[in-house]
This record gives sequence, structure tokens and C-alpha cells, in this order.
Amino acid sequence: MKLSLLPKIMLPCMLLCMALNLDAQSKSNLIPTTAVSNMPTVTIKDMSLERKDFVILKSISASAVVNSDNKRSGRTIYEENGEFKLVYDIVRYDGVRYLEYDTCEGVIRLGYLGSTNIYNSDSYFIPAEEIVRRLALYRLISLAKEYGADALFEPTITTSATSEKKTLRYKSEATAKLIKIINN
Repeated sequence: MKLSLLPKIMLPCMLLCMALNLDAQSKSNLIPTTAVSNMPTVTIKDMSLERKDFVILKSISASAVVNSDNKRSGRTIYEENGEFKLVYDIVRYDGVRYLEYDTCEGVIRLGYLGSTNIYNSDSYFIPAEEIVRRLALYRLISLAKEYGADALFEPTITTSATSEKKTLRYKSEATAKLIKIINN
């Protein structure tokens, strides 16, 4: 009689273990909700245009501020105006601590220049200092598109960091001149 109860108990236990394992695997493989913009960049050296072939529309700048709360249980990265919030849990495996993606609220907007490989990371973790630079670039590219620019002329990005207890605050500013190619 005890032998006939064993399969009835083991099957639900095995299914529960498989479900928990799948849930843990799918959770660690999630990628935060992102929006991506890309725009070509131009340097003086690379421009083989004559001055009559293009016009510099204007200089623009965009900034971004991202905070990173670092606690023993995890890390929360968020934009200062609540645009997004990204949460990572700290998990231990074989004595090593890892950051595991937990949740994302909102959309993380990332900007890239030129032919940058957008998906060059082999990690699911995007550091806050990378996010703030890419967010400033995203905003710069959005402004450039509003002005009808064809390219950004020698963009620069500056980032500063401050800390208060376990919160790191990153601020980036991206600036560039906008180029419009003259079509005849």
C-alpha cells in the first residue's frame, strides 16, 4: 500500500520542481524593456564633403540622471523622473554573488552612435553608468531628428557621479552639432 502512494506523491513533487526550475531560468534570462535609437556620427577627418555640401544647423545638448540604489539584497536602477525602474536581485551560486534580473517598470531608452554594435554585451546586467550615457544619447538623437539632421558632428559625452550612503547618482550630458546634407 505504501508503494502505491509513492508515485502519487512523487509526480506532483517532480512537476513542482520542474516548474520552479523553469521559472528561475526564465526569470534570469529576461531582458529589460528597451527602446533603441541610432544615428551616424561624422568627424572632421571622415568628412570628404566640401563646405557647400552641408550646413551645420545648430549645437544641441541633452542630459540624463540615473540613480543606483545598492543594497545587500539587490540593486535598483532608476531614472530621476520615474521614466523607468530596473531591479536586480543578488543571488549566490557556488559561493559567488551574481546580479539576477528581477523586474523592469517603464522603458529604458538607449541611444547609440555610428555603427556601434547595439547588442555587444554577454551579460543581462546593464550598469547604471552605461544606462545614463545611453539615455543622454537617446535624448540627443531624438532632438537631432526633430531638427531634421542627417548626422551628429563630433558628439561629446560627459558623465559625473556622486554618492550618498548606498545610492550612486550618475549625470550625463551629451552635446553635438547637427549636420544637414544639402541635396541638389
